[in-house]
Amino acid sequence: MTSALDIDALLGRMSLEAMVAQLGSVRIGSVLRDGAFAPDRAREAIPHGIGRVTRVGRESGLDPDSLAEVISDLQSFLRSETPHGIPALVREESVCGYAGRRGAVFPQAIGIASTWDPNLAETVAETIGEQLRAVGCRVTLSPVADLGVEPRWGRIEETFGEDPRLTATMTERVVAGLSDAGVDATLKHFVGHGRPAGGRNRARPTASLHEMRDTDLLPFRAGIDAGAPSVMAAYNTVDGVPCHASRCLLTDVLREEWGFDGTVVSDGRGIRLLADDHGVAADRQAAGVAALRAGVDVELPETECFGGRLVVAVREGVIEESAVETAARRHLRQKASAGLFGDRVPAPTPTTVGDAFGSNAVRSLARRAARRSQVLLHNDGVLPLSADASIAIVGPNADDPRSLLGNYSYAGAENAPGGVDVVTPRSALQERADIGYARGCGVRAGPDDDLAAAVAAAEGADVTVAVAGGRSGIDVERDSPGTAGEALDRAELGLSGRQPELIDRVAATGTPLVVVVVSGRPLALPDVVEVANATLLAWLPGQEGGPAIADALFGTDPGGRLPVSLPRTVGQLPIHYRQHAVSRGEYVFTEGSPLFPFGHGESYAAFAIEDLSVEPDPIPTDGRTTASVVVENVSDRPGTEVVQLYAGPFEAGGVRPERELVGFARADLAAGERATARFDLPVATLARHDGSGERRVVPGELELAVGRSAGDVCGRHTLKLTGDPSVPDRYPAVARATVRTE
Repeated sequence: MTSALDIDALLGRMSLEAMVAQLGSVRIGSVLRDGAFAPDRAREAIPHGIGRVTRVGRESGLDPDSLAEVISDLQSFLRSETPHGIPALVREESVCGYAGRRGAVFPQAIGIASTWDPNLAETVAETIGEQLRAVGCRVTLSPVADLGVEPRWGRIEETFGEDPRLTATMTERVVAGLSDAGVDATLKHFVGHGRPAGGRNRARPTASLHEMRDTDLLPFRAGIDAGAPSVMAAYNTVDGVPCHASRCLLTDVLREEWGFDGTVVSDGRGIRLLADDHGVAADRQAAGVAALRAGVDVELPETECFGGRLVVAVREGVIEESAVETAARRHLRQKASAGLFGDRVPAPTPTTVGDAFGSNAVRSLARRAARRSQVLLHNDGVLPLSADASIAIVGPNADDPRSLLGNYSYAGAENAPGGVDVVTPRSALQERADIGYARGCGVRAGPDDDLAAAVAAAEGADVTVAVAGGRSGIDVERDSPGTAGEALDRAELGLSGRQPELIDRVAATGTPLVVVVVSGRPLALPDVVEVANATLLAWLPGQEGGPAIADALFGTDPGGRLPVSLPRTVGQLPIHYRQHAVSRGEYVFTEGSPLFPFGHGESYAAFAIEDLSVEPDPIPTDGRTTASVVVENVSDRPGTEVVQLYAGPFEAGGVRPERELVGFARADLAAGERATARFDLPVATLARHDGSGERRVVPGELELAVGRSAGDVCGRHTLKLTGDPSVPDRYPAVARATVRTE
């Protein structure tokens, strides 16, 4: 049953109640008893069938093999005991890994972005998808395609950072990786969720829809072009209209302008907010009607505003039955595309579950991803550490497994053990060197803080490693001890609790100090950088964070680069690099520049980047050119350089940022090795929406610059675009990059 004709025939046989059921969801707990599928509860909860079953790993708390059996029993029930035998799409979160028990925990998304390695992002996504598929999940709420331009916002850790093209590239590859594993991606949160006013979750974005067309919307368009079949609406408003009720966004832009033919799903209770919080609907029935009319097809995570309320609305003539049928058709089409109809998709078995969750290759991949996600912010030569040195390791995150994990891991979301072995930095370091340990303090001030013990450990060591930062969580439906994550926003960006005092006191001992920052939130750390001999930003590295941090400290070049700009102080926000020329300037008592710019990261090796050439030049507005540059490791050790290609403002075509990333290439080079990085740049990448809303490339001149970061440019070339303005059919996010060694 995969053709449009088959689905139309099915819809013709379905009652209104059955069609509405396909627009709804049920949480897995509603059909369980004592950890097993309960048919009697299912008959009561989903008598007409159901569109989706949600939170299957987190809410059930079951190990993968038991959960796979439950989902298999549930699907058998739906096929045999509901009126039309329609299976459900089963989903779980997966921003940093399958969010159920024993799900592998990879670096949080902001760390994956820091690798600047799209191939690695795709491999990680495919591995996560294999675990999702093994338990029976065919759809997931990932990736987060929001731009992370507001570090006060707790969820910035779930994003790929501040740049639209880096985010678009990572989004494309995550969609592809999940698809390769047979799992549907859901792009979220459409749109503007990552730039909330004041950094407050769900607040309005600090940009209009017109401004966001060339920034925040770009990753969503890239994800859709990559095949993502589902998009989640955002909680916030855009231009005064809640996204869940915005026909402009969900129908005019997504469907009519972009040609998206997949499903739009609500964020958790996002439809209910139209009545309960936004106040644009009189009650929940009116909220459901408004969302359906706007273009929302499926309500998550449970049915509150669709369901019976929507049936009544149709019966009373408030909304046309055809609107229900249209949404149901989209959802059934997605189910058919996922292979849920027919017998060609085997049920999970203990063998398939074991292959996905028991492989040593998964742990090895987690370590590699964690190692490559770290960013060496500065280093005066204290790193790499010597195995002969005595090391004092201190700080709240030195020996806390939970602090290494992202908010949508099982442990992060549920505040409960996740059934995954997590190796801490303390454990990893003590396998390599003579260490002493003292926690010193927590990420929040508490009665167990003992700074004196940390100072004593530092005084007796050759070098001190302070592992500081924050703790991720979700402060929704339950209180969280976290300092970042969903609904855990902050008004300032320094280290929390007594950590600043801890850093100052161990630095005052005179023992060389390395600070490792474990945090999903970009922090303002000028005081730390001032007293530390080196600072390593590890983000939220996941289950293999400890060994990966040890690898980097003892000399494996991590090679990570910042996907965000790090501020000196919260008062500089917004500090993202894509500023207009008139937005630059200094403050009276503070520099205007970031502490570390977008794209920054140091290496244990030294590199030369030279011989920039751009050919052909000039080119027509619908043409393409190739920029190439030679990169050489001029040191006696292997290392990593990330060559970044930026476009400067056009001579014509309206106001644009001073610099925009249009290409990048990660080069891992041996000592003395040379390579040529080439960027095949379609001019369509430079297209921008004009005042009428049309995306065009206009003739004129622009600067192409190559460098190590947005603030460190090594070569420039002025490129001329000729001919009439062009309107591209496709909009590649970045130039296609290749690195060839000599």
